[in-house]
This record gives sequence, C-alpha cells and structure tokens, in this order.
Amino acid sequence: MASDAEGDYEFGAMFQEPENYRPPTPEGKQVTYTRNPCSTQPDGPRTLTISLLGTHPLWGHHLWNAAKSFASYLDAHPDAVAGKTVLELGAAGALPSMVAAANRARLVAITDYPDPDLVDNIRQTAEANFPGELGTRIHVYGHRWGDDASELRALTATATFDVLILCDLVFNHSEHNGLLKSTRELLARNGRAFVFFTHHRPWLVDRDLEFLELARQQGMRVERLVEEYTGAMFEDDPGDERVRGTVHGFCLTFC
Repeated sequence: MASDAEGDYEFGAMFQEPENYRPPTPEGKQVTYTRNPCSTQPDGPRTLTISLLGTHPLWGHHLWNAAKSFASYLDAHPDAVAGKTVLELGAAGALPSMVAAANRARLVAITDYPDPDLVDNIRQTAEANFPGELGTRIHVYGHRWGDDASELRALTATATFDVLILCDLVFNHSEHNGLLKSTRELLARNGRAFVFFTHHRPWLVDRDLEFLELARQQGMRVERLVEEYTGAMFEDDPGDERVRGTVHGFCLTFC
C-alpha cells in the first residue's frame, strides 16, 4: 500500500521540466541588404530591411544565398520587372520581391506557405521598405503550391503574372509537382519564371534538377542564366563545399 507521503505526491510534478531546461526560442531579427550602387536607380532605395523569424520549420529564418544572388541579378536587369506584375512563391524573407518593387514593378504579390508567422513576417518587411503600399501595389498572401490561387488571380486583369520568382525551392523534392502546377497556372504565356537555387545536399543534385526536367516535359523552355559561387550557407554541413556554395539561376518560359 502506498504511504501517505506517496499518496500526497503531485503526479504532474514528475513531468515538470527544470528551469532553463529548454533554450529560449531565438527572437526574430532584421537584416540590412545593401544593393549594388552601380545598378541601383538614382531615386531608388540603396538598402532594404529584411525581417527574419527567429526560427521556423519551413526555413523562414534565413536570408538564402539564392535570394541574394537573384536580387543582384534583378538590379543588373531592372527591365525584367519594371512596369510588370510580379509574383514570388515561397518568399521567406522576400528580398527578391523588395528588389522587384524597388525596380518599379507595377504590382508585386508575395507568397509563402499559409502559416501566420511566415505571412506576418513578410508583411513587416513590405511595410518597412514601402510604407503605405501594402494592399495597393504590394500584396502578401499565404499560398500552398498547387492549391487554388483565386486570390492571386484576382490581383491582375489577366489572372496571371508577367514574372514569377522561385528562389531556393527545388530542394523540396516532394513538392515539385505542386510548385510547377502553380508556376504554369500563374505565369503569363509570354512571361518568365526565374528559378534560382543551391544544391544544399550534393548527393541529391539529380533530385533537385528533376524540377527543371519536369518543366521541360510539360512544355516549358529552360534557359541557364547564372552560375555563381557565393560560399556555402552552412559551413559545417556535409558534402562538397563548392557544390553547396554555388548558386544556379534559370529562366522558364512557355514554348
């Protein structure tokens, strides 16, 4: 029989974690991206403020090298977005969208997985860089690749976009079909989809590239634009550092 002392024991206390057992969740932060002054329009912002979450299972807490590489490409080729409608998928910190807006895109729609933290963080970035334009020229939505995109279609007269931005998304192999479905449905027939990425796992290069092959199989033209060594995102990760540190950029168009 249990003693009185045992009977009085609070069972829940057995599962109480000691103080400071879990490290605190990292706080979000803001990082400053400095644009190339040689490529920046005289009246455009020289720097952009990017909000990043402290941590997130969908990687919204990193400013990815592919995003920075595409931002640089876009500043060197501002006509790619000037006066056009632009949609970014899987935006995370949304740096490319901010550069598109700075380069006078007519409309910029920014999306990521419909998670409140991700979407609210993108809204903070948009408001910090282009105050008063959120909901007018700049729009932020949650969108799961391959799902209904009626809200996005309603933003443009043609229900499509002139430019799509996909930065560092193809490593998510299980989502290739959904990603390409959204790309094909939302890209204008004469539009361009920019796909920039790094092979973060060198032993899965072929799996990453399956996205481009799938695009070809579904009637899209694939053109290489960029191959740039930036250094690896995560120094201690396994695999060839040169592979992990190289950004590849492609453009998809309809044949």
